[in-house]
Amino acid sequence: MKAFLFFSSLFFLCACRLDERTLQGDWQAVAFFENGQRREIDLSPVRLSLSDGRHYIYESIGLYREDGTYRSSMHYLFLTDTSRTPPVEHIVKVLLLSPDSLKIRMQQDSAEQVLWLARRQPTDRLLEQ
Repeated sequence: MKAFLFFSSLFFLCACRLDERTLQGDWQAVAFFENGQRREIDLSPVRLSLSDGRHYIYESIGLYREDGTYRSSMHYLFLTDTSRTPPVEHIVKVLLLSPDSLKIRMQQDSAEQVLWLARRQPTDRLLEQ
């Protein structure tokens, strides 16, 4: 019984962590929801790139761009935009991570935003910038 509890606890802890290799790569936004409602907007400029060197680039609508470092803890991504002075940290919750899909939840003022992203390229390709 003790062995069962140990291994089930170990499984639970492992299941709560993000798989870094699956997370790394280039992601393209495919759907955007705000307060539970789908917003029909052009998502073609919205992408997120995560390298194995803990570097990220986020590009959004209107030439918005972040560039910095990231780390993960449990189901959260901590993105530190070092292109700004002082650096700004953004925290997003990963709701879903699979080899081809990433779903993240963000908070913008009082609005809950959910962004669905699809993988654009293989995970072994690093950021070129």
